[in-house]
Order: sequence, then C-alpha cells, then structure tokens
Amino acid sequence: MKKIMKVLCVFALVFLAGCSSTNSQDEQKQVVTDFFTYVSKCDIKNLKKITSSSVLNDMELEKMEKELSQYTEEEYGKVFVEETDKFKKAIFKDLFTDIEIKDVKEDGDKVKVTVTGKEKDYSKIDFDSNELNTTAQNYITEHYDEISKVVQKEGENAALIKVFDEIAPTLYQTMTDTYKKAPTKKLTSTVTLEKKDDKWIITGLDE
Repeated sequence: MKKIMKVLCVFALVFLAGCSSTNSQDEQKQVVTDFFTYVSKCDIKNLKKITSSSVLNDMELEKMEKELSQYTEEEYGKVFVEETDKFKKAIFKDLFTDIEIKDVKEDGDKVKVTVTGKEKDYSKIDFDSNELNTTAQNYITEHYDEISKVVQKEGENAALIKVFDEIAPTLYQTMTDTYKKAPTKKLTSTVTLEKKDDKWIITGLDE
C-alpha cells in the first residue's frame, strides 16, 4: 500500500508540474495577445502595464499617439477632435493584422514567443503637420467674408474653431486614405517576456 501511495504521489506531482507549465504558457500567450489588442486600440495606458519602456520607445507607438493627440484639445472644436480620434484609431487598428502565436519556448529566465501576421509599414508615409496649417489657410482665403462675420459676432476663437471643424472631415479622409495605402509586409517576430513583480512583461520584440 505504501508503495502504491508513493507512486500516486509522484504521479500527482508530475501531473501538477505539467499543469503548471501549461498555465504558465497560457499566461504568456495572453500577455502577447493583449499586447497586439492594446496596439490595435491605441491603448497606451494598458500597453505600459505589460511592455517595457524600451520596447515602446523602439516602436515609437507613444510618440505617434502623442503627435496625433496634440490635435484633440478643445480649441480645435468638437468635430475636429472627433475626426482626429477616428483617424488615430483607424491607423492603429490596421498596424498589425492576422496575428497568430506559433511557438512558446523557455530561454533561461526568459520566454520567447514566436508570432506571425501582417504589419503596415507606416515609415513609408510622412505625417506632416504642416498640411493642417496649409489646409486651414486655404479655407480661410476661400471663406474670408464668412469667417470675418464670425470674428465680429463671436470672436477670433469661435472663428478658429469653425475653420478647424469645417476642414476636419476632408482633411482626415484624405489622410486616412493615404495611410491605408501604406504597404503591408509579412511579420514574423519573436516576443521576449520576463517575469517582474510576479507579472510577465514584454521586454523584447524582434523581427
């Protein structure tokens, strides 16, 4: 009986160890899945919780988000703010697509996760903020009398908001169409994870 109990205990330990390994991989896979989900939603706040600052800096995601968010202040008007937000979400949503986790391997105290999919190459597109000023100036020139009346009745700030709100749909539709034409390339990437404070954190993203 003692021998049988001993065998059962050994079997139970092996079984639990196997379960622990599987659960660990599930946790790591979930972190990688969450990473690409947060990117698609332009969720910088949650990305910072599971990704090292060096990875975010290398990808320039936060920089891109900040460049776009500077145009979401109230001084630009409600329509302009809404169009900016729509544009920001559109380009982040298309950055990575068809992501699949192919392999999970332990590498010392690190874990390497291989993912495949598609990636938009936005480096081929220049986001020129000067286009905003040029479009605004052209609109002012074409609607000078109308804008002058707004200035007289409601002030310069109201006139500025009117200009930004009027140009927003056309401006951002043009920009969205341009970014959607960015070339798509195949993605095969190795995501490195390390455990810090009992949480798996992405510390590397290599193609």
